[in-house]
Amino acid sequence: MIRKLLDSKKKIIDRELIKYFRILNKRKDDILFGDFLTEFEEFILNKNAKRLHSILLIEAFNGIINPMYLEEQIKEIRKVSMSIELLHNAHLIQDDLIDDDAFRRGSSTFHKQIKKEIKNLYKNEDVSTSSKDWEQYGKDIGILGGTYAYLLGLDIIRSSNFPQKLKIMAIDEYTEAMDSILKGQIIEEYMQYHHITMSLEQYLTIAEMERARTFDKAVRIGAILANGNLHYQIKPLSNAMLKIGQAHAIKDDIIDIKEDIIGKKKKIIYILAVKNTNEDQSKILNEIYRKDVLNENDVEIVYNIFKETKVIKIAEQLAKNLVFEAKLSLKEIYPDLNREQKEFFNNFTDYLFET
Repeated sequence: MIRKLLDSKKKIIDRELIKYFRILNKRKDDILFGDFLTEFEEFILNKNAKRLHSILLIEAFNGIINPMYLEEQIKEIRKVSMSIELLHNAHLIQDDLIDDDAFRRGSSTFHKQIKKEIKNLYKNEDVSTSSKDWEQYGKDIGILGGTYAYLLGLDIIRSSNFPQKLKIMAIDEYTEAMDSILKGQIIEEYMQYHHITMSLEQYLTIAEMERARTFDKAVRIGAILANGNLHYQIKPLSNAMLKIGQAHAIKDDIIDIKEDIIGKKKKIIYILAVKNTNEDQSKILNEIYRKDVLNENDVEIVYNIFKETKVIKIAEQLAKNLVFEAKLSLKEIYPDLNREQKEFFNNFTDYLFET
């Protein structure tokens, strides 16, 4: 049921994004920038994007707004919802660039897409070898594209038709989301390159900063623009999204466990394993993670240690506990959400944990 509902809401967001890019394309005043915008639009409009953050923003707004005012404001909140989608995509572009990932949502990551585009452009041209640094070009435009996405999202809130006081509050939330994401990325990279193994507390903090905080800010922006009560409505809804965002990060890491072993990424499963291995298992883990490149046998050995120490089940239980806490927070909202949105957020909490 929730999947069909999310799909129908996603289609609404997709239509808004298509209209938005039509406006952006009309504004462009340079043919060279127009080429970038075409590639940027292709990445953002990927059909496999779920648009969860935009949906959360709209549902938070719909859940708190007086129903008699909803019809006159629904178009405007749908426009504003694109801001958090652009912020989320800015993070994805940068994250893919840092990890040098090749694929996102079944297609090329943004920096790889840019590299592919310029290679195709010059494939029949006689270009010197020194001019063929397509990889660096993709990375350069990736950096700029991520920054551009952040700024576009900010501008969408600024230019909306909501009262100025509420817009300023929403912009504060948006900039705090940017700050949180960037700090989380910086801390994670610092720890990785200084060979620092995270504690469980540090892992949850980074998961909050990079993942959960965007869920949190999506609902906060929507609720603020609906003129919700900061203490009794916005705070418990925000707390619920922080918990479910952390649970979602854990579930993602469980799904990506073998890819993380190959990349020697010390995420939740490794962190828990360090505390649960015996002396021999600990020695094996240390030896394998010190290798420059891991082979298939190395990956299987590590994976088997994770299974033997039952840390995958421990991580799953931790995620379940966070989901339970999220549902408790939802019960604290007063005045309660409108009936449809109350049902939505409870179902969404289960959906996000299960996917």
